[in-house]
Amino acid sequence: MRKPIKYRIAFLIVAAVCFYVGTLFLPATLPEITFSLKSIWANTQWRNTVLVTLAYFVFLPALYYFWIIQIGKQALWKLLLIISLSSLVARYNYPEQLAYYFEFITYLKYPIIAVLMVIELLLLVTILKALWGARKLSGDPRIHMLEQYEGDDVYKKGSKEAKKLELALMFAHEPASWYYAIPRFSRNHVPVLANLRLWSAQWWHVSLVCIALVITTYASYLAIALWSETVAIVVATLVFYLIVMFIANYRVSKHYSVYLIKDKLMVNNSWWGMTVIPLSNIQQLETGSWTAASTQEQFHFGRGNANVKLTFVSEQTYYAGLATFVEQMDTLYLSIDEPSALLKICQPPQDTALSA
Repeated sequence: MRKPIKYRIAFLIVAAVCFYVGTLFLPATLPEITFSLKSIWANTQWRNTVLVTLAYFVFLPALYYFWIIQIGKQALWKLLLIISLSSLVARYNYPEQLAYYFEFITYLKYPIIAVLMVIELLLLVTILKALWGARKLSGDPRIHMLEQYEGDDVYKKGSKEAKKLELALMFAHEPASWYYAIPRFSRNHVPVLANLRLWSAQWWHVSLVCIALVITTYASYLAIALWSETVAIVVATLVFYLIVMFIANYRVSKHYSVYLIKDKLMVNNSWWGMTVIPLSNIQQLETGSWTAASTQEQFHFGRGNANVKLTFVSEQTYYAGLATFVEQMDTLYLSIDEPSALLKICQPPQDTALSA
């Protein structure tokens, strides 16, 4: 596992622990005291509240900055995400005297309802258009979007074009999820070369995920219904709708991990990550055995030891998390079931010997 991913997971764990522990330590009300550092520190309720506030609004944002933004090379504005989350938790868990100052969070209730309703309508229209258009598709809609924006070249032209591509790819995942989730739509898919060794390709994995989504749908409705029944219905619907995407995740992982389309190699690291590599950019292709420990700071797709190593002429783009995280790579390790298939088709353009 690469360093940025480790720190993202670590931050989620630390944030969850901070919010949970903070809720336990916060008092229901605060006594009236003389406002001085000594009197605040001497009172248990005030001291706990100050410590929790420092954890919510100083410690967590600082941790997010160093672990997510700096290590993961993300945009600075994303600090607003953790500050907004801390404000939301404070509004419903702080003592009455202080919770009032976070009342502005509740004013977002109606804009949130409006945005969610718009998303719901747009989603419905997109689904209908995707179902109608997917009947004639012969390939992944995301690839067509990459071709429209000329793929990796947009990162050489400037960030504006790159942002357009990332947004287009994010929306392209919607029709692509239907394309892969329904077998009839993908019946004309190009032949697969090999498949990555992934847990998500197992039937028990998709079964557990679907059960978890049903439980989460019910739990989210119960949790939000007291605040707003409208928001609860919309959120629960969106959560349940993820089943389509996870079925697509299963079918992509099982049947369409690695394949050749035109002169490009498509690699699907399950449904959540993808890269499209022009064959002319493959400098060297090697087969062998590389342990996960030796490639932990490299891009390693598939479980277990990698048996294929791709070295590129120039950096290639990897789109992770439905294209919300974009990273560059100069080497890629794959753990696949048929490495010989890549040796036959992915020939490097130069007289580079393939090592076996």
